[in-house]
Amino acid sequence: MERGKFRFASNRLGVMASFYPWIIDIKGNPERVAFTLHRLTGVILVGFIALHIVSTNTPARAGWEAWVEEVQRLSGVNLVSILFFIAMGALVFHSLNGIRLLLVELLALGIGRPEKPKPPYIPPSLKGYQRTLIYVVFILSLVIWALMGYVIFLM
Repeated sequence: MERGKFRFASNRLGVMASFYPWIIDIKGNPERVAFTLHRLTGVILVGFIALHIVSTNTPARAGWEAWVEEVQRLSGVNLVSILFFIAMGALVFHSLNGIRLLLVELLALGIGRPEKPKPPYIPPSLKGYQRTLIYVVFILSLVIWALMGYVIFLM
């Protein structure tokens, strides 16, 4: 299936898929969605940490009064609180998915037994426990993110 200059590949990964993960057909493959979101949230968190260091360092050098004024200015719904909400959602998903990856790769939970590949190839890891674990990570991330939104914007 052609779309623009990229060809959609069902499960054929390659170098182009690493740079352009949205060209992969993700229907029925939540592992690709989790992989792409894990990369994206990692980039968001690196940017958040860099901005956080710069933004907290400046008022801290000016003294306690400047720091208190800066913190009071951040209350309510504004651009900074929305960006903070996005960063906290990235943190929740990235950490929960990281725990799932540790369970799968270190403890081999949900990998399944090796089997002879038959077309259409579906990895054994995506047939049972691991697929369920991916969906649990998605749902738990959304629930915790919604609770964080309640705390950030409504309390």
